[in-house]
Amino acid sequence: VIRLVDSYDVQDSIHTSYERNGIDETAIIVRANKRANQYNQQIRTRILDYENQIAVGDHVMAVKNNYFWLKDSSEISFLANGDTFEVLEIFGTKELYGFNFSEVKLRLIDYPSHPPLETVLLLDTLLSETSSLSYEESNKLYHEVGKDYSDIKSKYKRLLEIKGNKYFNAIQVKYSYAMTCHKSQGGQWDTVFIEQPYLPNGQSVEYWRWLYTAITRAKNRLYLLGFKNEDFEAV
Repeated sequence: VIRLVDSYDVQDSIHTSYERNGIDETAIIVRANKRANQYNQQIRTRILDYENQIAVGDHVMAVKNNYFWLKDSSEISFLANGDTFEVLEIFGTKELYGFNFSEVKLRLIDYPSHPPLETVLLLDTLLSETSSLSYEESNKLYHEVGKDYSDIKSKYKRLLEIKGNKYFNAIQVKYSYAMTCHKSQGGQWDTVFIEQPYLPNGQSVEYWRWLYTAITRAKNRLYLLGFKNEDFEAV
């Protein structure tokens, strides 16, 4: 267990963990999506030198169950909320229906024996402060895709066409370098960084449960970021 205070030490330690253990075995856990977005942006620009919205080598996480892309897979039947992927190839990025999409080939990190998957990512969720598309955004996508099939008179047949549209079924993802504790549940990593959240009402039972869940994600090495002196017993 290592306590870090200086921001440069935090950056160096994340970089070292990426080199020593790989991105797959490193996680940064925070309290809110907004804070996770800030970490993800800094990691992509300062450590990984990524400039584009999505890059080959990027690690992303599904933020909503997706039942479209693996219907014929014998190993897994759907992509679950929390599954992680590495971008292996990018075939193209486009704006369509008022949203941004990227056609890619992914490595399924959680299923190492599964062959790479060619699919479509929805990029608008990458840095959104909501966990996935809002109800209003999902409705907008549905209606915009539906305009492509407005010539189909049967409502049922039109619905089937929309449900079969690859952009309507794009995987909603966020960058997975930093994540909320909720998204980390069920996973474990060799090295975990935990940032103490802002606690306007002080420590509570809910906070201790949050901290317990975050701490137990680490298999080998745990870094504590921003914790106050009073959180530690004098030795």
